[in-house]
Amino acid sequence: MSFLKNKIKKYREVKEKIDEEDLLDLDMAEEPESLEEEKEKLWTKLGRHRRSIRKHRLLFIGVFCLLLISGLLFLYLYVGTDYSVLSREERSDISGTIYTEFGENFLKCSSDGVTCLAGSGSVLWNSTFNMQSPMINICGTTAAVADQQGTQIHIFNESGQIGQFQTSLPIEKVRVARQGVVAAVLSDGDVTWINFYDSQGKEIAKTRTSLGEYGYPLDVALSPDGMKILVSYLRVTQGIMNTRVCFYNFDSVGQTELNNMVTEQTYDNTVAPEVFFIDQDTSVVLLSNGFSLFKGRQVPEQKKKVEFESEILSAFHDGEYFGFIFKSDKEEHKYKMLIYNAAGRQVAKTYFDLEYKQVKLRGGRLILFNDRNFEIYNTRGRRRFSGTYDKAIQDIIKVKGFQKYVVLTQNHVTTVRLK
Repeated sequence: MSFLKNKIKKYREVKEKIDEEDLLDLDMAEEPESLEEEKEKLWTKLGRHRRSIRKHRLLFIGVFCLLLISGLLFLYLYVGTDYSVLSREERSDISGTIYTEFGENFLKCSSDGVTCLAGSGSVLWNSTFNMQSPMINICGTTAAVADQQGTQIHIFNESGQIGQFQTSLPIEKVRVARQGVVAAVLSDGDVTWINFYDSQGKEIAKTRTSLGEYGYPLDVALSPDGMKILVSYLRVTQGIMNTRVCFYNFDSVGQTELNNMVTEQTYDNTVAPEVFFIDQDTSVVLLSNGFSLFKGRQVPEQKKKVEFESEILSAFHDGEYFGFIFKSDKEEHKYKMLIYNAAGRQVAKTYFDLEYKQVKLRGGRLILFNDRNFEIYNTRGRRRFSGTYDKAIQDIIKVKGFQKYVVLTQNHVTTVRLK
């Protein structure tokens, strides 16, 4: 009996042990299924979160781009109408004082000397001399001041005077290159001399022209390297007017040519009041009815000529761009303006109504003004400012600094910032 009880007890113990093992196996079998489900749920939530972040990121980028485009469009279309006064100095000039841009500063030149001023009006340097009728020519940050019909020439850079000398004949015109080389047109009765000097007055070369053969020199331009000179001569023969444009090369190429003249171009019934170099290879002749573009480092050739049907009212240039103003061909506007780049390609056409007295292009900014009003355009023809000044304007000069200009009136030199 006890034996049977022991067997039954042992059977029950074995059965309980087997049941426990089965339950353990069942738990272990169910556990991987719950982990997989949890992982799947976790990945689903993570995917949703990532998609949400991506949507918010795209939304942020879209809003940022929209704001950026709106800001750029606002700046592109914005036309300023007001200004703030940064400084104002009283003028104590003598009669005939000249103000002009000089690099990022400006020069004040009179018969008793020249002063270089910063945009704030502070004096950077000055130099004294005594001239009857000073005239000034600037190439970048180099300036030449000469006494018209006198014999004095002074050369300056941004630091001050770098040379001075006297010529043997009266000076008609003067031009300077960046390194200080000077070309002076000298009058000797019916003969005109074009002399080259270094900044200390040493004569480098010279050429002779006569009034009867060439005519009167209307304008002169000196190449940036100081090796070529471009002269526009006006001549009237038997009542017929023509302009003769001559290029002189004082490098080795021109040494074999008569008077160093390497090429010329004649324009009948046309005046060329202004000539200038854009760079060592490119020059422009502004004509009374259009313009001509010349290319060539040693022997320039006419590459483009443009003639206008409308009368040119004004012409302007800054050594890189140039342009013209005409009467408008649209009833709703008074004037039309065309702007060209260094290749002679038209880059802008715009219309305006300001009754301007002066126009000037300096550093990519076109300035139009009369006694009380002034407007400023960029070289794409976009108007950037249109405002009124409280005193009669004599001149406006662009100086270093964002939207900074110097306004000259009869009694004051005022530095302003356009808004």
